[in-house]
Amino acid sequence: MATRRALLGSALAAAPSLLLSLPAWAGTESKQPIRLGQSAPISGSQAKLGRVVRDTANAVFAEANASGGIGGRPIELVTLDDEDRAETTAVNVKLLSSQHQVLALFGFVGAGAHRAGPRGAQEEGLPYIAPVSGAAELRAGAAPWVYTLRASHLDEINYIARHTHQIGIERMGLVFEYNSQGWELRDALIDTLKARRQEVASISSIDHEGSRYSLPGAVSAILKGDPQAVILGADYVASARFVRAIREAGFTGLFYTLSTVGGRALMEQLGPLAAGMSVTQVVPFPWTQTLQVSRNFQLFCERHHIAVSFEAMEAYLAAQLVVDALRRAKQVSPTKLAESLDSLPAHDFGGYIGTLQSARGVARSAYVDLTVYTRDGRFVR
Repeated sequence: MATRRALLGSALAAAPSLLLSLPAWAGTESKQPIRLGQSAPISGSQAKLGRVVRDTANAVFAEANASGGIGGRPIELVTLDDEDRAETTAVNVKLLSSQHQVLALFGFVGAGAHRAGPRGAQEEGLPYIAPVSGAAELRAGAAPWVYTLRASHLDEINYIARHTHQIGIERMGLVFEYNSQGWELRDALIDTLKARRQEVASISSIDHEGSRYSLPGAVSAILKGDPQAVILGADYVASARFVRAIREAGFTGLFYTLSTVGGRALMEQLGPLAAGMSVTQVVPFPWTQTLQVSRNFQLFCERHHIAVSFEAMEAYLAAQLVVDALRRAKQVSPTKLAESLDSLPAHDFGGYIGTLQSARGVARSAYVDLTVYTRDGRFVR
């Protein structure tokens, strides 16, 4: 890969004075920070999720730094706001690489996590670690140095299809955003339900904001198929508006949402309408006392004044695995970090085995669970 990083070694050998212009990750004698880069929605409709991932990761890195960091060098997360716009994510990747000289990209959230992030990482020669995305493209092996923690969209849809079949639901609908991720969800649902001999009752797309221009058509199209349950695959703002509109139109069936849709932010948007909604989850139940990982996480949240949530749990697990990989890396460079991630053993967090999975590695079973949101504002299993 003939990038500026690939040429760094030969340039340094020819001109030692270039030490002053080395990237932050390349310093061996100094105590310069080891910078990781993140592009996430810190403002806009998806800001709550972006901030949770950022703040939780920063807290994990702060604890690692208090214990000596990586060979005495602190870990620093540089976060740039992309307002949930993929085109801004692409620009942010360039800035993180050229201006902030990050070692790797971590914890991307929102529209840019699926395509703009990994493509930019490939162009810049950077590992792309733990995006909050279930996109199949990230798991296809086409882009090198992509490492995922969570289950895929297909894993979550398979789980919903199995569950609905067990309780006698045979007619499913889907509402999704009209973009690459939405098309993936559509195709996955069709293939999964056909394989299980369940019926795709109705499918419709909706725009990113769930605007008044797209809502009436989506509601009409879904109701026309008379589904017993509807899967929500749009972002939480659009999904909340769709739920309100279709309830007002008389729909009395069930709702299922994927983990990237059905977090606390969606429930807060819906208020009482969220009661009874089923949500797939890709990390352990964070409020239980029966798992060591959850007890440790609750103490962590108490120390750092972070609200306990599934989103924070995911960032907590991913950030700890990154710290582990950095400590195992023989040198601090993108290549050596990727090698460390490739060989990183699964970590037993106490009732949950976590690893950053590469598409080139040995396939592992994905963790998926199902929760229900209650009338008193809690998730239950």
